[in-house]
Formats: sequence, C-alpha cells, structure tokens
Amino acid sequence: MGTGRSARALQALLGAVVGVVALAGRGPAATPPFDFTGHWTGTVVQGGQTAALEADLTSTGPKTFTGTVVVDETCTVTGKAKRHMKVALRVDCSHSGSIVMVRCHLDPANETMQGTFTEFRQRRVRHRGTVVLTRQAGGSGTTTTTIPGALADGHARILHGPTPSSLPPVVTPATASVPADGHWALSPDQGRVTVVNLAFQGADGNVQSVDLTDCVATYVRDSPALAQLLDCPFQLAPGTYVGLGVGVLTTFEVQINDALNAIYSDPASPSGLSTSAPAGTPGFSSFSVPGPGGVGNVLSAQTFFATPVVVDAGGTVTVDLVEDMIHTVFANVSSGVPSFDTSLPLPAVQLVASLAGAGKVEFYSPTGTALDTLMPGPTDDESGSVRVFYASPAEASYVFSPVVGPSQAWSVSPTTSPVNPGNGFRAGGYLGLDSGGTLCWALPADYTYASYVKLCEMPVVATVGQTTTLSCQHMTTVPAPVSGDTYASGCPTITPDEQRTLTLVAN
Repeated sequence: MGTGRSARALQALLGAVVGVVALAGRGPAATPPFDFTGHWTGTVVQGGQTAALEADLTSTGPKTFTGTVVVDETCTVTGKAKRHMKVALRVDCSHSGSIVMVRCHLDPANETMQGTFTEFRQRRVRHRGTVVLTRQAGGSGTTTTTIPGALADGHARILHGPTPSSLPPVVTPATASVPADGHWALSPDQGRVTVVNLAFQGADGNVQSVDLTDCVATYVRDSPALAQLLDCPFQLAPGTYVGLGVGVLTTFEVQINDALNAIYSDPASPSGLSTSAPAGTPGFSSFSVPGPGGVGNVLSAQTFFATPVVVDAGGTVTVDLVEDMIHTVFANVSSGVPSFDTSLPLPAVQLVASLAGAGKVEFYSPTGTALDTLMPGPTDDESGSVRVFYASPAEASYVFSPVVGPSQAWSVSPTTSPVNPGNGFRAGGYLGLDSGGTLCWALPADYTYASYVKLCEMPVVATVGQTTTLSCQHMTTVPAPVSGDTYASGCPTITPDEQRTLTLVAN
C-alpha cells in the first residue's frame, strides 16, 4: 500500500503522492452508537508525503461497520467502535497481500476520524503513518449540494510550464548508438495528461470535489511558457476554501525523439521505448504508474492557500494549473535497453495550482540541461533542482525544492495562513525575493510548520544558461521575516552546510 524506495519518494505535489491507505480520527469523547454509513474523504500522510483518500462505509450494528477503500485495487474494511470514541479498523488488500491496522478517535460532532496506521506485509511492518477522514454531507457517495442557481462558474486553465529558450544541439546520426546504462530523467518532446477532478478543501472541513470532463492537455516542450493549453469548465458550491487537490489519471502518454542519446518512444515496443530511430516522427507511448491509496487510478497533488478563498454564489473562480514536464518522466537503461521506470506512484507532470494568476515560471537544474539526461545515481531524479512559480512577475509565490519530506514553500507566514481543519496542515515557508535578487525559503518537517529541516537561499538569474548557487543550512527552527510575512523584507543570514551549482534551463 505504501512505497518509497527511491529518491523520487522524497518529492511531494502540489506535491507529492504516496501509495498508502488508512482510516483515522481524533476527537472528543461521545456516547456510541455512531452511524458510520457514508462516503468519507480525506488525506493520508506517510514519510512526510500527502495523498487524497476515499472510503465508503456501512454500519452493520451499533458498534460495527464494513466498507471498501480503493487503492490500485479494492480493499475491504472492517471496523469496530470502542469505549471513549476509540475506533479500530482492519483493511485487507488481497491482491498485494497487505493488511493495515488502524487505531483512531472519532469526533462525532464534526464527523471526522483521525489517527495512526501500521501496514503489514508477510507479517512484517512495511509502513506507518497518519490519516484524517471526514464524512461528506448527504450520506454515502454524496457531497454538500446547493440549488443550481447558487453555484459558481469555474474554469481550470491548463498553462504551459517553463520552456527551454536555447535550441537543442545539432546531432548527426553517428553521435550515439545506444544510451548509457543507468537512471535517466526524460523531458518529453510532447506529453498528454488527463486532469480528472479538483477537490476544494473547505474551511469547515468538508471537501467539494468537482469533475473535469474531457480535460486532456497536450504538452509541447518548446511551446511558450504560460501559453494556455486548455480550458476546462466546472461548477463549484459557494464557500470558503483553504486548499486544493488536483487529480490526474495514472496513465500518461509521451513522445520522445532524442537522437543525441538514442532514446525514442515506440508504441510497438514492449517497453514503450526504443534505441532505433523510426522512419518518421516517433509515436506516443503510454505507461501507467501505481495508483496511490484510496483513489484508484487517480493521483492527487495537494496545495494549500496562502489566504482563504471565498467563492460566492453565482460568481466565478479561475484555477490556473501550470503543467511542467521537464525531467518528470524517468527511464532505466540496462545493457543498452531502455524502459519506463514506473516503480513509484509519481505523475509524469509537475502541476502548480494557483488562484492568484500566473506571471512567470523558472526551472533550475543541477544537470545543466532541460533535455534528457543521465542522473548521477541509480535513484536520483533531480533531487537538487528548484522550480519557482510567480503569481505575478515581481512576486515569487511558490517553490518546489525536493528534500526528505515536504518540499514546498509559499510566500506566506504559517502564523497567518488558513488551517485545514481535517489535518492541521497549512501553507508556509516565508518564500520571498529580497531587494538584492536573492530568493529565500524555509522547508518544514511537516505541513503543520511546527518545526523545520532547512533554510535555503538562491540568487535568481534571468537568462537560460546562467548558473547560480543554492545554499542551505539545516535547522529545526527558522527566524521570522524582518517585516511582513515573507523573506522579501530580507533574507536571514545562514551558514551553509549544503551548496550546489544550478543552471537556469527553462523559464
């Protein structure tokens, strides 16, 4: 149910997704019985990473219930309410052979369960984590409803991510015969991603999930940055929202045409990749990554809002989804034979969701290229890279810089950002671009921002091909900004214990 054996498990999506399942809850004591029947949604955390979770439960007695949880398979649930609102659950996944034991507390007033889980496989502990679930209003399989005239009109604008501004190298047929063995990060010439839903996290703990119809965006690597690829309409119930999950299918299509390294997409190949150039343009190859806990064939990338978003009845809401596919698809080459690496539940796209517009995007890489590249280690996948999103050209609002655990920072103080009532998570990081052109941010131990793992700074550059230095100092507490909510007021002084040279390869 969970996995994390490579460095890619360090990355979280509007982070990160992780294949685990559990049911959990914490709350004040109350007198049973409690009717568990209904459709429950929430989040699961394991190894510092977060994923969406869904379950359907049915009460079978005053203190017992059964149900199902969908992972990449259907798992069965049996549960029993005990004294003092304690609940014990057992989740059986017959295909994978996993058994998950859950110990949690129930808050009947808020219809929330919260607690911890332990996953066993062949009687050995495989993963531990925490989960929060909230029952959706209206009973099984439903969410809060409003009359049609009270819905807000929404638009999910799919925008192109950062683009390499330099031309690829001129290649002659004799440049390469077979790719080098090892772990590769690929940058597809083109890619297709299916966005299936948006899950708005309400300030009241309820989740409003909206489906997106025919929202299949085609990404072309060299298209202009922030060009609109697609507009996907939806309707949303009015309310106050503090976060958002973006769901994408676990199956992706990519076109690879790399004559320099002799890697080509080939739909006729068993692996989907070939070292032989096709007669014409390579076709699209499809591959699927494992589904995460609770949502079957949908991966969910979570983000948190810097300020509460109020959606009025009859109003409009626009979500900008920046789609970035530079170094997001991975392959393994063994004895010169390439194949897609699908060992982990990670999407073949980086998605940044913004309700504050999109102004600029940047990608800094330790490899110095935005094209296909052999990674330095068998499991490395650009763990030293930095992706920066600007809500407006002058304001950096989000950064993704992979570490163990949460890898995101926002331009907000965690003392002022709204809290997700389901799990206590919020946006934070003090991300800011100071007057000297240095970007600074703090990365937390978890999304409650109760403690930290490091404080980083990086001078930004403007031209593709320019280099800069990322400097970080590991620490468990970080200084507050000199003024305001971000380090735009001035980067804190650090004594770096980690530095690397990065190149701006796309913007």
